Amino acid sequence: MTKASNRTKLEVILDTWKETGSTTLGASEIALIQQQLGEIFGVNGVESPASIARLLADEGAVLRHPEILQVDSDWRAARLNSFFEAADLDFRTIDQALELALKISELTTQCRVEDDELRFQDLMETVRVIKSGLMAAGTDLSKEVVQWFTVLLQNPAIFGDWLQLRQNSPEFQRKFRS
Repeated sequence: MTKASNRTKLEVILDTWKETGSTTLGASEIALIQQQLGEIFGVNGVESPASIARLLADEGAVLRHPEILQVDSDWRAARLNSFFEAADLDFRTIDQALELALKISELTTQCRVEDDELRFQDLMETVRVIKSGLMAAGTDLSKEVVQWFTVLLQNPAIFGDWLQLRQNSPEFQRKFRS
């Protein structure tokens, strides 16, 4: 495939899929498409397997759903691991949760300083995934962290300052520091 900087992602996806000669879409075709996207647009230009499948389904591709679900799940897990280690996500205490929140705040700042919008969007998607997992837990700690992540997702620029104010609030002190 020829590298052409004036091609859109959609054009690269469609051209690569057509070059496979396949009428169905699964893990191997998605891997090839992601490889082409990476070569042309860089690592941050790679689309998720689900996004690629959605675009190609609109173009008539027959989806091999189990493969796509698995490859998308694996891809998202790898992206999550690019930000955090497993220990970062094991927070059972308020101090562990605060460490994670501070790490996310630092990563947010780093993305802004480096003007890396794609990495920032990946980070926010990761926060959404973590938040959705916490929503089901229903503990005081999980509800607190869900509140933090809601603020972060709504206004990342103020998150660090807001979190500091939150920690000093009487309600927070009563719930988590008594």
